Order: sequence, then structure tokens, then C-alpha cells
Amino acid sequence: MVAKTFRMLISFCAGILLGAVFFHMIPEITEVLGRQIGFPVILGFLAIYVMEKFIMVHPCEEGHCDYHKIGLAAYVGIGFHSILDGVAIGAASMLNMSVVILLAVTIHKFPAALALSSILMKGGEFSSRKVLAYMVVFALITPAAAILSTFVLEEFNPYPIGFALGVSAGTFLYISIGDLLPTVHEGDEKKLNNLICLSLGLVAMFLSMGTA
Repeated sequence: MVAKTFRMLISFCAGILLGAVFFHMIPEITEVLGRQIGFPVILGFLAIYVMEKFIMVHPCEEGHCDYHKIGLAAYVGIGFHSILDGVAIGAASMLNMSVVILLAVTIHKFPAALALSSILMKGGEFSSRKVLAYMVVFALITPAAAILSTFVLEEFNPYPIGFALGVSAGTFLYISIGDLLPTVHEGDEKKLNNLICLSLGLVAMFLSMGTA
């Protein structure tokens, strides 16, 4: 029962992320970048793919992984992604999209934090106190990057802002279809409930288009 509820929640989160990308981010970015929108989006998509291919940033069973890297490598990888999240929030604030991006970042930040803490503790290299210290730093990375990028991007024209948001759109796209949706389909016979939750997430973001 808990697993089914978890999959339904993940489905809803995937819908929120996909809705943020297609209903909010891409239309806004297209106004700035025009036909060049594809490059930053695919760059963000591939960046997360490469990090997940060579640095494990989510927990998995040994039988389902070609290799199982843990510890500081995972921390660096997911920490870099947190910097991208912060840049996305900073850039979004200049295009009146900060609420949508903040919601999208929050949606996947909690599972990322749980995954990272479990990776560090499972490795056996760090004490509980050290893991807690690392997690405090991890929690501060995104807001620090958001504040810093807000000041830095103020000095630029809209193109770098649109480019930064394009990269973030690519990362959200990968997380939703590369991480969240595959998790939903693992060992769940009642996929209709998951589809409904996914659709609810999409509808919620669609209805918020006029308010964001």
C-alpha cells in the first residue's frame, strides 16, 4: 500500500515537472532564444544523463546497476545539479516565473536529499555527524546559487537568462522522464492510478499558466 501511494505521488511530481517545462519554461524561453532553444535544453538533459551514468545520484539495488559508486563523487554530482537549480530560480525571477521554478525545484529536492543521505551513510565512510554537516551544506547550495545568480544575471541581457532557464528545462525534463517515470512503472500492476496522478500534475501546471 505504501509503495503504491509512493508511486502515485511520484507520478504527480513527474506531471508537475513536465508541466513546468512545457507549459511555462519553454514558451517563455522561446520568446528570448527563438529557434535556438533546443541547444540549452538538450545540454541540460545530457548533463544530468552523464552525471547519472558515471556518478550515482539515486539509490538502487545492486542487481539493477552496472556499477554502484557512492560517497563524495555522488555528493559532487548532485551538488552541481543543485547549483543549476539555484541558477534556474535566479533566472526565473527575472522572467516572472520564480513561483513555478521554485515549485519544480522543491518537488525533486526532497527525494534527492533522501537519496544523497542514504548514499553517504551506506558507504560507511562518514559518521552521522559528518553526513548531517554535508546535508546542511547541500541544503544551502541552491538558495546561495539563486541569490548569487540573481545579482550576476542582472548585468546581462535576456539571452543568458533564457539560456540558463533552457539548461534547467533540460534537467527537469530528464528527471521527470529518466528518473521519476521509470520508478513509477516498476512492479506496479495498477498503472491507471499513476496515469491519473500524472495527468493531475500536468493539469495543475496548465491551469496555473495564467497566474504564474
